Amino acid sequence: MTYPNLRQSIWLVVLFWVTQSVLGLIIYIVQTILGESFRHENLLTGVLTLVVYYLFLRYVFRRTDRTWKDLSQMVNTDFDWRVWPCVAISIVGLGMVLLELDKVVIRLIPMTDFIQDIFNSEFGRKTSYSSAVFRAVFVAPSVEELLYRGTIFTGLLAHKTRNRAIFWSAFLFGVGHLNPWQFPPALLYGFVFAWWYIRTGSLWPALVGHALNNFIAVTTLHFEIPYFEVAEDFNVVVFNPWWWTGAGMILAALGLWWFYVVSKDSQSTAPDAIETGYMPGDGS
Repeated sequence: MTYPNLRQSIWLVVLFWVTQSVLGLIIYIVQTILGESFRHENLLTGVLTLVVYYLFLRYVFRRTDRTWKDLSQMVNTDFDWRVWPCVAISIVGLGMVLLELDKVVIRLIPMTDFIQDIFNSEFGRKTSYSSAVFRAVFVAPSVEELLYRGTIFTGLLAHKTRNRAIFWSAFLFGVGHLNPWQFPPALLYGFVFAWWYIRTGSLWPALVGHALNNFIAVTTLHFEIPYFEVAEDFNVVVFNPWWWTGAGMILAALGLWWFYVVSKDSQSTAPDAIETGYMPGDGS
């Protein structure tokens, strides 16, 4: 597959921006009109989300000449089962570290009330927990991994070296979140998820890691969890002790190192990487 190149990838992200913006605007307007009663109207949110993202994926698949059956190649399970604890440890560790980084960014760039309201309306306490989990844990990771890793990253492999393809797909993943507060963690996760895809030849580790990260984020917005507390005003931040961040760094390093060891002898490769000649472990 040679689609998309870098320019086409940028346009895909722009289209995804429009898709997300339209969806977010519709949900925000409906929530504003219905007020608190909207907290329990999960069906409307779910239907709107599925319809909009389904149409977007149909467009992407048409451009890449893929069918829904082709997804089986990208979500194969031909890798060591020990990958799963590696994914969990990595995400928890990275989450502990990136939580503190988020606080630094908010200190540097305070979040406006309007932006906070949008976050709360889509994923926070202004919507029900089940609705937020559905969108953030099930829908968003599926669509975003198919776009950024399954389509953009594998397409860029036909035009750029492996490392440059990883960089640009991760950069676009960060920019695609449309705000400076999510850019640093999204950029880092973009590198990690692309690397996991290369190491295993499957989107499953990235999908599960992405979903786990979002699950933690949504849960902290709805419930008070020690060391993960989020104030009602996002701009009110309290940094965790140094040992907390240090423990997160150790967990992240351990999880990523273990993932490398477990996947080292894997013969699996990302489907499109085979076509373009870029194999896991190739230096480029």
